[in-house]
Amino acid sequence: MTPYTKKLGDLILEDGQENEAAMITSRRIAISKAITLVESTSELKKHQADLLLQYLIQKRQQQRSNDKDPFLFRIGIAGPPGSGKSSFIEKLGLHILGKDADGNNTRLERSSSSSNTGCNASGTCTDIHRNNGDDMSLAVVCIDPSSMRSGGSILGDKTRMEQLSRHSRAFVRPSPNRGTLGGIASYTNDVVAICQLAGYPLVIVETVGLGQSEVDIDNTVDMSILLLAPGGGDSLQGVKKGIVEIADMIIVNKADDSNLIFAAKGTASDYRHALQFQRRKVDTWEPPVLLASALTSQGIYEIWEEICRFQRHMTSNGELANKRRKQASYWMWKNLQDLITKRTQNDPEIRERAAAMTKSLESGLVTPRIAASEILDAVLRRKS
Repeated sequence: MTPYTKKLGDLILEDGQENEAAMITSRRIAISKAITLVESTSELKKHQADLLLQYLIQKRQQQRSNDKDPFLFRIGIAGPPGSGKSSFIEKLGLHILGKDADGNNTRLERSSSSSNTGCNASGTCTDIHRNNGDDMSLAVVCIDPSSMRSGGSILGDKTRMEQLSRHSRAFVRPSPNRGTLGGIASYTNDVVAICQLAGYPLVIVETVGLGQSEVDIDNTVDMSILLLAPGGGDSLQGVKKGIVEIADMIIVNKADDSNLIFAAKGTASDYRHALQFQRRKVDTWEPPVLLASALTSQGIYEIWEEICRFQRHMTSNGELANKRRKQASYWMWKNLQDLITKRTQNDPEIRERAAAMTKSLESGLVTPRIAASEILDAVLRRKS
């Protein structure tokens, strides 16, 4: 590990109380630079990112030796473009934090029809906050689509979270997906890990505006929430396989207008009926379908209550720990596939063999599957 990388790790782990504003700024910069290392395509920087992650994990384990069960929870917000994901996350985040960046109270009140599912009278979910109170902090990772031509990304979701991005107890990071399908980037799991190792126990991941088949988000987070706009399909959309199957909660956003509220209720009703024909992701959990408005904050309190209830339920029955074990295995194999592909493409002998197979493909002499098998055989012969 280079001295620069170690310094980043020490700054991320810093927890001093003196000159708090300066410390927060330096930690934010260090976290951002660490994430940049993880996102890099440079093999040298990737290696430094691996060393940094291992360093952070070891240090945190030492610090948490007296805390056998530290709270960590990850929420994924998925949905089609235009469903209001960024605005919804800002309202939810400000409710969780209790105050905006200017110190104004943002904790919402429970509606008269809401039942108590784990939150106390002040609006703080006791199970998730673990007595943190006003010290609760969160990170938001916004995955932005990259251009298939130039490779660039606008990374504009942060501009819709103006209050949250300025909050001293929040960290908002836009991140490009670099053309990776599934709603997230190939390194998103590592970015989430850095945020939690940096002391943000609650991480919210906003996916690229995605379609029905892009479900990789569920391999990164503990709870997947599907956010829809009013009129987002009939009951047939609800029974289709894919994104609806992995949702632990479905929210119909933008239920804030006399014209939209009727459509929102209709969409919610369609999905409630459709879920009756779906095989449950978790046998003991029925995904709730709720209405919300990021504009008026309607429904945000009730949604946070349901998130608390889900976290408590999944923790008590062991499902959360089991899911995390499966996720770790998934990302091990996923990273192995990426490493094999990268190293194969960088091998001169294999590239020569691939060029020969490309000519055969262009001539119609072989199929892509046969060409891939030939290249794999060449790789295995070279390793043996």
